[in-house]
Formats: sequence, structure tokens, C-alpha cells
Amino acid sequence: MKRYDEAYFDRWYRGPDTPSGPAALRRNVALAIAAAESVLDRPVATVLDVGCGEGRWQPVIRELRPRAAYLGIDPCDYAVDRFGEERNLRRGSFGALDVHDFDDPFDLVVCADVLHYLDDATIALGLEAFVDLVGGVALVEVFTSDDPVVGDRDGFLLREPRWYHQTLRAAGLVPIGLQLWVHEEIAEDLDAMDLAPGVDRSVSDHP
Repeated sequence: MKRYDEAYFDRWYRGPDTPSGPAALRRNVALAIAAAESVLDRPVATVLDVGCGEGRWQPVIRELRPRAAYLGIDPCDYAVDRFGEERNLRRGSFGALDVHDFDDPFDLVVCADVLHYLDDATIALGLEAFVDLVGGVALVEVFTSDDPVVGDRDGFLLREPRWYHQTLRAAGLVPIGLQLWVHEEIAEDLDAMDLAPGVDRSVSDHP
């Protein structure tokens, strides 16, 4: 059985097999924050990180936006026990987001390197609650069957890009490019060229 323990994070996030280092992480965080602030026209105040692992985003967010509140959700006992208090991590999972009591949507919602390890049923269970939490921009970072995947292949599910686009669109998210998405209600207020090419603001006619 796959174990998400300290050895796992040492190998895939700190060791020689690490797909991306601190510089790449900082670029991703900066991009997501900039996109959310562009959409909201104000500084990011709240961040939710679903499937956060050890909460690697939290120290970078604290550096870039010291006043922003960060909350990480992850089912890994090791990560929450070790970093829960320091980085504000809470035990939970994508498929059971609806059990948490969130007061309001978040300015930035992150789900990075998660969905391609979850089966279709689990994604379906959590997607409605996930979409409702997107108050600004969501970074939904996935690898697909069209991508050269480097990293942990144990339990990795190869899906076509079309599957993710159809699933997220049908749930109420609209792509704005670079794996960034907005709620369909927010998309209505964006300029046409803010959206990914060929994307209509409405998802009502999407299968």
C-alpha cells in the first residue's frame, strides 16, 4: 500500500527525483497569486490548498503575501501531524470537502498534482464542493496522457486532457489558461480575451 510518510516527501519533493524545486514552486505560487489578484482587482486575502501535502505553498505565500490566510487540506497523517499547527493544515480529502465548515469561498484555491491520483468517483464526490469554494481563481494542476510525466507514477491515472476539460466545465469552472480556472459566475464579468481560446462563458450547453 502506498505510504505518504516522511520518506515519500523526501524522495519526491526534496530528493534527486524531485520534478520541480523551490524556484519552480515560487514561480507557480507567484503566477497563481497574480492571476487571482488580476481577476479580483485586489490583493489575495485567503488561500485554500486541497491535497496540500506538507503545505509547501504556505511559506511562499507567507513571504509574498504576509497578510493572506492559508488553509491546507490533506488526508496524510504524517503531514498534518508534523506541519498542521505551523502551516495551518487540516486533515481531509478532495472527495469529502463537504464535511468541512467553510465560512466563505477563497480568493485562490489550489489543487496541484492531486486529481490524476484520484478515481472518477472520488473526483465526482468532491467537485461540487470544490467549485463552490472558488471565489477568485483556482489552480487545478494535472498531468494527462498527452504530457511527459516525471515523478510518482504509483497510482497515477492517465486521462486525456478532454476528460478534465469536460469534467471541470460541466461542474461550473471556466478555463483562463495555464491550468487556471474561474467560476462560471466570475467568467461572466471577464473580457472575452481573458478566457482560454474557443471558450464560451456558459457551461449550460456543455455535456
